[in-house]
Amino acid sequence: MIKLRKILLFKSIYITLFIISLIYLVIYINIDFTSSFEGSETKVDGEVLSIKYQGNKMTLTLKTIEKLIATYYFDTEEELNKIKNELSLGDTLTLEGELKTPISSKNFYGFSYPTYLKYQKIYYIMEVSKFHIKSKNSNIIYSIRDTIRKGIKNDKVGSYIKVFFLGDDSSFDSTLEDDFRDLGISHLFALSGTQISFLIMLLTLRQRTFNLKNFILIFCFLSCYYLIIDSCSAIDRALIFSLVFSINKAFNLNIKPFFLILLSLSILFFINPYYIFDVGFQYSTVISCTLILYMNNKKSRGKIIDLLEVSWVSFLVSLPISLYHFSYINPLSIIYNLFYVPFINIIIFPLSMICFFIPHLSFILEFFINIFENSVRLLSNINIGYIVLARFNLVYYLLYFVLIFFYLFFKVKRKLFLLLIFLMVLVHYYYPKVFPVDALYMIDVGQGDSFLLTSNNKSMLIDTGGVIPYYQEEWMKYEKNSQGKYLVTFLKQLGITKLDYLLLTHGDYDHAGEALTIMDEIRVCNVFFNGNDLNSLEKKIWNNTTNHYKLNEGDSFTLGNFNFLVISNTYQDENDSSLVLYSIIDNNKILFMGDASIKSEEYILDNYNLFDITILKVGHHGSRTSSSEDFINYINPTYSLISAGINNKFNHPHKEVVERLENNGSIIYNTRENGMVMFDFTHNKIKTYVH
Repeated sequence: MIKLRKILLFKSIYITLFIISLIYLVIYINIDFTSSFEGSETKVDGEVLSIKYQGNKMTLTLKTIEKLIATYYFDTEEELNKIKNELSLGDTLTLEGELKTPISSKNFYGFSYPTYLKYQKIYYIMEVSKFHIKSKNSNIIYSIRDTIRKGIKNDKVGSYIKVFFLGDDSSFDSTLEDDFRDLGISHLFALSGTQISFLIMLLTLRQRTFNLKNFILIFCFLSCYYLIIDSCSAIDRALIFSLVFSINKAFNLNIKPFFLILLSLSILFFINPYYIFDVGFQYSTVISCTLILYMNNKKSRGKIIDLLEVSWVSFLVSLPISLYHFSYINPLSIIYNLFYVPFINIIIFPLSMICFFIPHLSFILEFFINIFENSVRLLSNINIGYIVLARFNLVYYLLYFVLIFFYLFFKVKRKLFLLLIFLMVLVHYYYPKVFPVDALYMIDVGQGDSFLLTSNNKSMLIDTGGVIPYYQEEWMKYEKNSQGKYLVTFLKQLGITKLDYLLLTHGDYDHAGEALTIMDEIRVCNVFFNGNDLNSLEKKIWNNTTNHYKLNEGDSFTLGNFNFLVISNTYQDENDSSLVLYSIIDNNKILFMGDASIKSEEYILDNYNLFDITILKVGHHGSRTSSSEDFINYINPTYSLISAGINNKFNHPHKEVVERLENNGSIIYNTRENGMVMFDFTHNKIKTYVH
């Protein structure tokens, strides 16, 4: 045992192991794994690993020849309730349906759902038409997990119990999660080392010394606990770190924390190298490792000072991660965490554990949850301290880490490093403002239109995309992905917190459906409508702002170096009456056609002398009702932009329109094929989305 201790004290062991794990990580993440499915299968047998119900939608994770996501929509509430009672974890199902590759919007910096699934080695989603239970579960672990989950109510209290007892945040309100992120406290809702440490403390409460017996008890408990919770990178990190540090303590190995961290990370990278891409893992690992090293052997200066220091260090080391992924920070999170960290860890987390075993005490937990949520919503609505910084090159964020490391761990010239960090933030904030870009972005919003123009620190959004809502009974409703939220995220990644103009070419949902979502999160100075009577959607938007205007033919305005002229006429049909904008910047002529039809095109040809257009926003997503041969031949566009969704039911853009444009020599960019496209007029270049 003494020899083993001596061996384990060699620093080179941990450094070598860590280097090997990094080499393995780099090799592994660059391997192009492929699916075991051919993609043409219509019938699959699989074991249920997880079940998620949202309205009339059921999402399953299945163990087949590989992991598979399956979705099924219930037609009746009776069928839903029947399946909820019958279906359990571990059951084997026979499913019939169609395998589809996951789809995500193809925007710069956008969230890639296919990549997210790839990191879990999931390559297909099955849209299930029908299924039946082939065999019931016989695994006791699945039975325990299923019993636990079905024993937790689907209410507010239940959502907190699931988060803190099982690590499952699927039932959390997404708007509340956005508020957590705005305040910089979302990290508190990942089952983490703090909670694991609390459980370990309970196990060893009466023990005066930490010994082998304690370790065996902890190991058995954590192993059993791991079997019933929803595994994820942050939880795996917390468990591995807890076990490694417990072993060091139980056997008095006296290995320094730095090398224990290297050992823990090496184990995690060997378990799953893809953890490195997980945001939760990045947050929890960077914060935990830094606090362990920084607070080690540091003398206490009082509980409040210590808590403030922990909050400051946590904010500082998480700053590059927050900026890279979300493009904003809230320095006041340092203060918020002084209250919310103890409130969660001392009150809500323990109560959640207690209420799992004693549900009758849930009213106490609900009382504190209401205090917590109301205060979060209030602070989020006040929106103080919220700073948006544009997306920069990855190297810039790594430089943040370098300076933060020197500031925290080198006592010499600490003030200088802190000043450099502050200067980096200032450069980050002001660079896009000092060096603005004249640009046009065609944004991928699926089957809809949305175009962003920026110039001289001013910005305008033409249309917002959106999906037509349809009536659903209350039990069928579930939260759907919002293109408006993606738009808001993209604007923030450009450093945009204000839109000078929001122009809605007409009131169809695929052009104006996300306007209210955007107006809730981005300050909109002016909203422009076409000259027609307002429909119900437009009335809601109109009533949501005081600076609203109707544009008519002949109206003009500027946005930085862009000059705009409205050249559309007013018709009874909403598409015919789409606002048509003619814009000039430098020597470039741009024509935005909205959903204008051939009737509107004929009017333009009769009344305006437009020729050699540089960029044409093709009318009505490339429908055959627009882009007549006479019109295309006359305006002679160099580039043609078409916004259309993948597999859209209208089959936009139509073949004859595409051929007409190609025959004219126009270079076509289509969101369905090319994703987001950017025209940079300042530097005279074109950038398209590359996956």
